[in-house]
Amino acid sequence: MNWKTPLAGTWAGTSLLLWALCWPLAASADSLPWQRLRTVGQGEMHWLWFKLYDATLYSQTGHYRPQHYPQALTITYARSISREDLLSATGQEWQRLGVGNQDQRQRWLQQLATLWPDVSSGDALTFYVDGAGLGHFWWRDKPLGSVPDPQFPAAFLAIWLADNSRDPALTRRLRGQP
Repeated sequence: MNWKTPLAGTWAGTSLLLWALCWPLAASADSLPWQRLRTVGQGEMHWLWFKLYDATLYSQTGHYRPQHYPQALTITYARSISREDLLSATGQEWQRLGVGNQDQRQRWLQQLATLWPDVSSGDALTFYVDGAGLGHFWWRDKPLGSVPDPQFPAAFLAIWLADNSRDPALTRRLRGQP
């Protein structure tokens, strides 16, 4: 018996096989949108002599421009921190910075309480702000959810990027400034 496979059939089969092998790579690249952005700056946050985390800021151009999105901030924790402690620190910083009003801060913290996990040493929490200005959280490179308030991204990023942030040296490093 003489079997002949049409050339079109071979090409279609080979293409399907290549697509099946490459699809997981393409899917993972698409699932991490900040990986298409350029690093603006990075630094470490310390409390006394304890390292708390590493932070990296990304933007489309590689330069910091307030409220020009997309942008992303990745925090890679050096210690375990409970969700409650993260929420408390976030609320305290917003209040100290004068970000939003009391009702907004409470609403944002309630939304974050439903999204954020406890973090462990080595965990990365990324806040990605898309081109439309909507903020999305990712943990261990998996989506956690979004906060649909258009004022939230600037308020959240202010913790690290405001002129009067708690650690001005870290702010300068994240902004890519000397």
